[in-house]
Amino acid sequence: MTATDSLTDGSLQTLEELVMRCVASGGKTSLVRVVVQDEYTHDVVVRDGDRWLVYDST
Repeated sequence: MTATDSLTDGSLQTLEELVMRCVASGGKTSLVRVVVQDEYTHDVVVRDGDRWLVYDST
């Protein structure tokens, strides 16, 4: 399984895991922005090649 596949296979449980997958991708995937919604909720924008992924973290 590639780092890219692991971004969408449902295996990520924490924001830390997402950051580590981005680092492990060797620059193919980058964390673009973390948007703080409130003290408990964050939206995370990731660029993966030519696609954009958004995660909700609570």
